[in-house]
Amino acid sequence: SNEQEPKTKLKRHFFLVVIILAFVFLILGQLLGMGITSLIKLPFGEMDNATAFLFEYLSLVGIVILILVYCFFFDKKVFRSFLYIKQGGTKGNTFKKLGLGLLIGFLMNSLCVLVAFIHGDLQFNISKFSIIYMICAFFCVMVQSGAEELLCRGYVIGALRQRYPIWVALLINVIMFVVPHLNNNGISVLPVIQLALMALATGIMVCYFDSLWMAIGIHTAWNFTQNFIYGLPNSGHASESSILQLEDKSDSIFYDTVFGIEGTITATLCLVILCVALILIARKVKRV
Repeated sequence: SNEQEPKTKLKRHFFLVVIILAFVFLILGQLLGMGITSLIKLPFGEMDNATAFLFEYLSLVGIVILILVYCFFFDKKVFRSFLYIKQGGTKGNTFKKLGLGLLIGFLMNSLCVLVAFIHGDLQFNISKFSIIYMICAFFCVMVQSGAEELLCRGYVIGALRQRYPIWVALLINVIMFVVPHLNNNGISVLPVIQLALMALATGIMVCYFDSLWMAIGIHTAWNFTQNFIYGLPNSGHASESSILQLEDKSDSIFYDTVFGIEGTITATLCLVILCVALILIARKVKRV
């Protein structure tokens, strides 16, 4: 039994091992993704800024590949949490949950934009856009959002909750999500709070509803809606092509001209309400 003990320990996900591996996935995954997108870019030659912007989203595909390969070979339990799982009731990775996540992300983002618009902070024009471009944009955004969800909610939470209380997994997930965003354009206290709340909300979806797909849905819709429907900055990065074109903007508590609606009180309140609603639903389902 003494000979088997070291082997057993090696198989376990220790706290520091999970964090170190997460940063390895993040760094090496981005390098791998840059290599992959560089190869895909070759046939295009010179490209406009709008197309180049899509490749920025797509470059996180390396993170997806590394996490899927690692979990497939070394952590089957976490890998299974990525797959289609219909558990009935409020739980599971289903297309319904993915659709619900997309709807929530779209409605929350649109509400924040509407408040800023009514307040007079935003003025839009309808711009010319390509449907094919928008379809490609949605796919690229889902890759980017899926990569962040796989890393923080899929791997980090999935690994840590096997050995630690859920609050520990949620806390580390929040830190892992916020830290890479700290070098974004226009980052300040309010955007950091909003990023932490987004990580908490999607973390609750994974911990209590076993639905990584729902988390991917809300994250994808949030980013796609503000970047490619309303033409606003996503974490400080603005799209070159969108359905609506931002003609004029002004700073207020409802809109941050650098960071967008993510640096506003409206987005923060929306995410607080979402977190509270998810916790209440989770507690109700558990009692039942």
